[in-house]
Amino acid sequence: MTRDRSDNRRRFTSYSNPRIIIRDGKLYTVSESRESIYGEDVEKRNGQYERHWEAKRNKLSGALISGLPDIQIRPGMNILYLGASFGTGTSHLSDLSLPGKVYAVELAYEPFLKLLELARSRTNVYPILDDANNPERYRPFVDRADLIYQDISQRNQVQIFLRNSELFPEARFAILVLKLRSITSSQSESKILEDSIKSISSYKIDNVVNLGKFHKGHYLVTMHR
Repeated sequence: MTRDRSDNRRRFTSYSNPRIIIRDGKLYTVSESRESIYGEDVEKRNGQYERHWEAKRNKLSGALISGLPDIQIRPGMNILYLGASFGTGTSHLSDLSLPGKVYAVELAYEPFLKLLELARSRTNVYPILDDANNPERYRPFVDRADLIYQDISQRNQVQIFLRNSELFPEARFAILVLKLRSITSSQSESKILEDSIKSISSYKIDNVVNLGKFHKGHYLVTMHR
């Protein structure tokens, strides 16, 4: 069943991943390093480093603040990240999944260089320079994907997700960020969202979150199979 978690007034309690810290209405991820990746604040508390997980810079953080009750990511999980860009989100997924691996797929060369730089300081980040439209090319380099995380603003973003979910059948969980106006501008957002979700038959939908407060026209969908 689809549940729209769009109330950004939700009171934080706790999350099942122990590497997510909630303090003063803000989210932090526990890091192995005091390094700031994109200018975010890093604090040392109780003998560990905590990085501010900024909702305006990352869709998953924005979803949690907007009402997503929990995330499926656990320590030790391997994540296939499609559309990893400059590594902002990758760095937080790296925190959340340790000692699991993050396979960060990015096609554009400039962002990929940033991913390479990130991988030098984070041993669980594996950058892949390739097109997410062709998962058969990087499938041999991914030993296991427990979760697919996709944030790609292309017209065929849903088809890209379906193709990857087919090539990685072991991925029990998925998080899909939909940028609706990248799909079409000729229909209402509600219609685009409805049609996109209906086309996903390989997963059961858990939550649909409107990210409009932080990322206009974006929705985040969590799934399992």
